[in-house]
Amino acid sequence: MSLRVLLVDDSLADQRALRRALEKDPEAQWEVELVSTAEEALARMGQPPLPDALVLDFHLPGMDGVALLSTLRERCGEQMPGVVVYTGSGNERVAVAAMKAGAHDYLLKEGFSPERLRHSLRHAVDSVRMARELEERRRQTERAERTAREALAVRDEFFAIATHDLKGPLQSILLSAQLLRRQLPAEARTPGVESRLGQILRGTQRMGELIDHFLAVTRGGERPLRRELVDLLTLVHAKVRELAPLESTHPVHLSIEGTDFLGHWDEAGLERVLDNLLSNAVKYSPRGGPIHVSLFEESTGSEGWVRLCVKDQGLGIPKEDLPHVFDRFHRGRNVDSTISGSGVGLASAHRLVGMHGGTLSVESEEGQGATFTVRLPRGLDMPELPSEEPQVRSS
Repeated sequence: MSLRVLLVDDSLADQRALRRALEKDPEAQWEVELVSTAEEALARMGQPPLPDALVLDFHLPGMDGVALLSTLRERCGEQMPGVVVYTGSGNERVAVAAMKAGAHDYLLKEGFSPERLRHSLRHAVDSVRMARELEERRRQTERAERTAREALAVRDEFFAIATHDLKGPLQSILLSAQLLRRQLPAEARTPGVESRLGQILRGTQRMGELIDHFLAVTRGGERPLRRELVDLLTLVHAKVRELAPLESTHPVHLSIEGTDFLGHWDEAGLERVLDNLLSNAVKYSPRGGPIHVSLFEESTGSEGWVRLCVKDQGLGIPKEDLPHVFDRFHRGRNVDSTISGSGVGLASAHRLVGMHGGTLSVESEEGQGATFTVRLPRGLDMPELPSEEPQVRSS
């Protein structure tokens, strides 16, 4: 380690003693500069490169060492090197004044030892280096926080613009579908047409709700649950029917074990969970790959639980990705870039299930598909928010 030190002392004998002590330092190589007065020290400190450390004699002609130290700190600011005050006065008042002025140590000429000098200087240099590193980290943190705040502001503005621009076309689709349903001739009102129009209307309304939700999240966080008596079986049947047009490419098999699937839940929230799990099953499954949806009644009564499983035979999740399957913005390493997704769908699903007091888990092997399991408590007396926000497979 090579270090530069400036010795400020008007005694030639002291200069020689200090120089010899530093030349014999086994842990550092010191480049020593010598000046005899405070004025010379001030002039030297105005020229780069600045030394790594200063040794100041307290008794200097004109300005004493403590006054010089105070002046140097004003001029050098954050570039001030480590300082050791060296004096023949064993006065406690001088020692206190030196330390208050910013000295890192105070050495007496009477008890001078080369080892003590070298230790004090290395400590002073290390203290300055650590202080500068901490200050730089603080500044980096401030810059990162400022950048994050600016990014959030841009994001919020983008969401506001996007929601406004998206809701216009959606409203047009909704109004056109409603008008078409009213004006449709009686002979054209087949069950199939009515079903498709109903899906268009429900899908458009649902998209409008999601846009409103995303905007609300950017402005004030997740909305609280709106609990009401919900029949999960009815909701699952409706979602499975919406996948009927995909029967030729992704057949859906529904199995039910139980008769009572009522619970006090947020219907819109559970619909989002189902949408995500089912759309992921379709997205990550090959053509012709079946999707199995199972609903189980674990126990009855207000304290009971129900379980929903969505199983596909698609890509599966690599073992290395399983611990991060619910991390926000994380996508499996085996997911082709042509498969769309942002990595936030499962994050939202995981959080919504947690808000209901339930759990969302996954079992998977790469190339063997994946099974996502939702467990939900039926009762009202469950926490609306988890104590810690879950880290949210990415859709």
